[in-house]
Amino acid sequence: MKIFLRILAILIGALFIFSGFVKAVDPLGFSYKLDEYFEVFAEALSSVAWLASLMLWFKSISLYLSLFMLVLEMTLGWMLIFGIRMKLTSWLMLLLILFFTFLTGYSWYTGKITDCGCFGDAIKLSHSETFWKDVVLTVLILIIFIYHKRITPVFGKVGSNMMLILGLGLSIYLPVYCLRHLPIIDFRPYKIGNNIREQMSIPPGAKPDQYVSILNYKDKSTGTVGGYVMVTQGEDQQPWFQQRGLKALPWQDSLWMANHEFVDSKSELVQEGVKPQITDFKVWDDNNTDLTSAVLDDPKGYHFWVIAYDMSRANQSSFGKLNELAQACDKNNIQFVALTATPYAELDPIRHELNAAFPFYYADATVLKTVIRSNPGLVLLKGPVVVDMWHYNDIPSFDEVSKKYFK
Repeated sequence: MKIFLRILAILIGALFIFSGFVKAVDPLGFSYKLDEYFEVFAEALSSVAWLASLMLWFKSISLYLSLFMLVLEMTLGWMLIFGIRMKLTSWLMLLLILFFTFLTGYSWYTGKITDCGCFGDAIKLSHSETFWKDVVLTVLILIIFIYHKRITPVFGKVGSNMMLILGLGLSIYLPVYCLRHLPIIDFRPYKIGNNIREQMSIPPGAKPDQYVSILNYKDKSTGTVGGYVMVTQGEDQQPWFQQRGLKALPWQDSLWMANHEFVDSKSELVQEGVKPQITDFKVWDDNNTDLTSAVLDDPKGYHFWVIAYDMSRANQSSFGKLNELAQACDKNNIQFVALTATPYAELDPIRHELNAAFPFYYADATVLKTVIRSNPGLVLLKGPVVVDMWHYNDIPSFDEVSKKYFK
């Protein structure tokens, strides 16, 4: 039993550390997911004003909550592996997994959350997979909780305290570093090396979404309406055919056709295909002119994007270096544009106050948050390929970029 508990503790602890790690490398991304939860909860609790207000307040501090939760998750995993303070560890792990199970169950039941965010952008699970994963973990952690006294510390008191300090320190350092710079591991479709144009298309040979036309016919004698499919390529042998209660249209049976009346038809998705990694990247100007291709496929080669999803919250001190870089790019005939989701009426005075010496275009805020975890952030591209990107704390000079890339 003791060996089983030790192995179980190591496996669960490692899972908690992994789950916390993939969120810790992108703490802003995790805070965006918490924002989504709090918005949904605020809407669901709109009839109780103070609870809805509380959810919106939680949203306002979501970054701090994300840091707290991922540090707690990694530290608890570390403590479990080394058997440190098992009574406290088992209690906190049980409460945490019960909380996660509630969230994933709610997500599955309502369908209002796109994904749970359990493993950040590294691993995407369906609502049902996530919920049952947490149910299994709850059972396993309950075993740890009941028999926590049998899991002894790997080290003595001094060694355990030192390991606790080490684990806590690493758990804090990692997300803070990634927050002040950029994720050390990037799981997003806009990561360095990716061709954005290719990410906007499905891979060659991949199956796209499959649709079928459902033809509704009414039995003239009974008034019953049923769905039928014109079978041409073995559609009646597909699993979705039986699952939807469809029938093959007997169009060659003249008697049947005479006794039935066509009602209507509709196109229905029957089998999901491979989705593009990027589906919503679009850029436009003040006149709503689509500039997506213009900013994505620059024929001159290298070009820069300044990404500032919200100019009212952007780090303004970084615009000095950005202006210097933009002026140098202008002299060297290199495109330099900014993409923002801030409306023109709000953007214009901020832009003039910062003396931003480059054009601003518009894109969806969620898309811009996905491109880079910095407000503002700088992206270097060569055509549609992402070459490099920088946090506002690390904006390079033109000479630095030139020596590295413009040789």
